[in-house]
Amino acid sequence: QRYWRGCVARGRATDLRRERTERIEAQERLRAQREREEKEQHQREVERRMNPKSASDFEVLYNELENWRQHETTRIKSDADLTPEMRREQLEELLHKETKLLQTIDKLKLTANSNNREKRINKVLAMMAAPKKWQMADGDIALVHTPFTTRAKELLELYHGLKAAGTSVDERLDVLLHVKWTAKEFDCDLTRDLVDLIDREADLLNRGRSEKAMVGLRKRICTLFLQFIETPDFNPEAERFQQAPPELLDRPQIAPK
Repeated sequence: QRYWRGCVARGRATDLRRERTERIEAQERLRAQREREEKEQHQREVERRMNPKSASDFEVLYNELENWRQHETTRIKSDADLTPEMRREQLEELLHKETKLLQTIDKLKLTANSNNREKRINKVLAMMAAPKKWQMADGDIALVHTPFTTRAKELLELYHGLKAAGTSVDERLDVLLHVKWTAKEFDCDLTRDLVDLIDREADLLNRGRSEKAMVGLRKRICTLFLQFIETPDFNPEAERFQQAPPELLDRPQIAPK
């Protein structure tokens, strides 16, 4: 019995040591996970202030700026060592800093709005070009491209080609040529304006003009081609994404002449 009790005691001690080790390891894992989550949260908070994207991100910036302004104003007004002239100068300097910070936030907002708009455009264009989901007799889902989705996909690829940066002159001219012949399938004010702009850029490219000199022209081409893609007369899939009934939309720029 003595040997048996010793064996049981040693087994119990081994179990206790194992349980203690597992408990310590679990606590270490929990601590490491908590530190990792805190670090990730800190990085997200820094990122949302450095590169704000949503309305809530900008609300945080405006609130923090207002809190800073109130704190600095209270500090300046309560400083008994300042003369009225010094206090006025510091308040003017504070106003100047606040104005500069507001201008910086406004620039960030413009950048965020532009990026968010481009994301929304790409999302809608991708939805237009997505294959249809058809349910088969056996219950499976088949992805099928129709003539309309195929057309939308071709237009999407051309749009991405126009937006692509760092392309060579020959590649850019090839994209412009495809867009031009796609637009020339229809004769209206919109397509004529688009073709004229494409011819203008092609002429500038052949003359060796720099990309910087054509930034505005390229933006105008992308804008007109996006209008082309969003018009159901040219891209039937766009009709699903119209926010108003077709009979209420007045589009004189696409009327044939």
